[in-house]
Amino acid sequence: MSLSDDLAHLQQDALAQFAAARTSEAVEAVRIAFLGRNGRIKELQKAFGQASAEEKRALGALFNQCLESVKQAHQNAQLGLAGAEVDEPIDLTLPSGARHLGSVHPLSQVAREVEEVFTSMGYTVIDGPHIEQDEYNFGRLNIPADHPARDAQDTFWLTSQGWRDGDRLLRTHTSAVQSRTYRLVGEGTLTPPFRRVVVGKVFRYEAVDATHDNTFTQVEGFVVDKEITVAHLVGTIRTLLTAVLKRDDVEVRLRPSFFPFVEPGFEVDVRSTSAEPGSRLSRWVELLGCGMIHPRVLEQGGVDPSRWQGFAFGLGLERLAMIRHDITDIRLFNGADLRSLHQFGTGA
Repeated sequence: MSLSDDLAHLQQDALAQFAAARTSEAVEAVRIAFLGRNGRIKELQKAFGQASAEEKRALGALFNQCLESVKQAHQNAQLGLAGAEVDEPIDLTLPSGARHLGSVHPLSQVAREVEEVFTSMGYTVIDGPHIEQDEYNFGRLNIPADHPARDAQDTFWLTSQGWRDGDRLLRTHTSAVQSRTYRLVGEGTLTPPFRRVVVGKVFRYEAVDATHDNTFTQVEGFVVDKEITVAHLVGTIRTLLTAVLKRDDVEVRLRPSFFPFVEPGFEVDVRSTSAEPGSRLSRWVELLGCGMIHPRVLEQGGVDPSRWQGFAFGLGLERLAMIRHDITDIRLFNGADLRSLHQFGTGA
C-alpha cells in the first residue's frame, strides 16, 4: 500500500471515529489515537520524512490536507458535545420566573422634575467638581480664611502631593459652581445675562440624624441680568414649589438672614393653606436660603456690579423630597432598605 493510500485510509478512519464519539472521553481517546504524540499521524509523518524528495513534493499537499481534515473533525466533535450538554430539554409547563421591575430613586425623580422646571424657565443645567479648591468654595464667595461663616460648614479637607495642605476639600455647597461661572465672565468666555441651575452632591462633616446627613444633594439656582429684584427671586421660588410639590396653595415667607455671598439675604419658609392639620405643610417649614448676589462676589469673577445684578438660592433636595412625600427621616435616601425606596420611586 502506498503512502497516499495510507493517508486516505487514515483520514477516512479518523472522520468516522470522531463522528461516532458520543462522550468527551471518547472524543479525547480518538484524538490521542490520531493526533497524539504517538498517534497514527505521527507514524505516517515519520514515513513521510524517509520518502524521497520527489515523493515529498507529490505527497506534501495531500499530507497537509489530511492533517487539517482530522483536526477539523476533532473540533466539530467537541462543538457537538458542547451543544448537546447545553441544549438540555426545557419543561414548557413550568411557570416563568417572577420579574422584579426597578424603580427610580426618589431623589433622582425629584431632581429630574426640578431640572425640567428650570429648563422651562430658560435655565441651563450645569455642575462642577466634587473635589473643590478653597478659592472657589470659600474665597470667591466672600468667605475669607478668618471668616466665622466657615464654622457653620464643617469641612472634609484633602491633602495631596503638589497641593498646599488644606487647599482642596469636598465641596460644602454648590455655590462653588457660581464662583466658577463668574470666572468665565472675567476670562471673556461667558457674557451676561445668564440663568443657571446646579443639582449635585455636597459634603459636610456633620453628625447624621433624622434631619442631617454628611452627604446630601443641593439645588443652586442663580441669575445675572439687568434690573433683577427680589420679586424675581420670589416668583422663581413659587414656580418651582408649585410644580414640584404639585399644589397651587403654597405660601412663601422670607425672613432676613445672613449669608456672606448675598446681600440682602433671606431664609425662605413655606406652608400650604389647605394642608391637612398635623402634616408638615400645615405649618411654616424652613426650606432654603437665598438673596441678591453680593457685589463683591460678582467683582471677584470679573462681573461689573454697576451694570449687572442677580439673585441666588440654594435648597436641599432631600428636604424638598421629604416635604413632597411626607418623609420624616433623611437617612432613608442613602440607606439600603429597598422596601422604603420602592414606595416613592416610579417604574423605570
